[in-house]
Amino acid sequence: MQQTANLRKELIHKARRQVTEHYTGRDVHIIRAINVLEDIDFVFNLLFEDVREWYSVHFPELEKMVKGNETYLELIAKICDRKDFTEKNILEVYSNQEQAKRIADAALKSMGSPLEEKDCLRIQKLADKAVDLKKQRNALASYIESEMNVQMPNFSKIAGALLGAKLMNAAGSIKRLAMMPSSTIQVIGAEKALFQHLKTGSKPPKHGYIFQHPLMRAVKRKNRGKIARALANKLSLAAKEDYFGKQDIGTKMLEGLEKRALELK
Repeated sequence: MQQTANLRKELIHKARRQVTEHYTGRDVHIIRAINVLEDIDFVFNLLFEDVREWYSVHFPELEKMVKGNETYLELIAKICDRKDFTEKNILEVYSNQEQAKRIADAALKSMGSPLEEKDCLRIQKLADKAVDLKKQRNALASYIESEMNVQMPNFSKIAGALLGAKLMNAAGSIKRLAMMPSSTIQVIGAEKALFQHLKTGSKPPKHGYIFQHPLMRAVKRKNRGKIARALANKLSLAAKEDYFGKQDIGTKMLEGLEKRALELK
């Protein structure tokens, strides 16, 4: 009886220690941050679309004349009413004199309908919230990049900090990522397609999240499977080095990958 009680206490103590260790690692904070980043991106895109559709009733020509969603929103938040789109006011937000003149001219000739002050105020508030959300998103991205460069320097050099954090999030921790074979890293994010392949015998996925890597877009479609395997292999080695060792191998491996991509291109 006493032995059973002691064993129970030891198991409880071990479980508590494991939970504490799990939540002590820096990778927990990176995982939480990348999840929040994805949520912010989703909310920002929804908010931008809502503002764009509403404001296009008043000044539909503006969207096609401005490069960048953030600049578009800032112009609405700062100016809003079409009659106030003077070249001077535009230049306070958008530092492109030639384009500012074109926007001012377009505002005078716009086919949009007038806005009442109360409508303009509501749209401005929403645009301002979206701009603030984008700033928070950029600050969070910088935090993730900084943490990833410290915790997984080799992996980040090859994958890029944000994609690397996304892969680590899917794996669950740095340790789990380091234990994964390259074939698993290659298809992280393509679980649905993989299960479909196992269930129906359809073609297996060649890549998951790593499709977002710039090198994947640099080669022809028929060669993406080859560069995906090479990329996943280097990522697997980099993750192991970051977890078990501390040597700088990322730079050399990335150069090798870029050379391979040029050959396939």
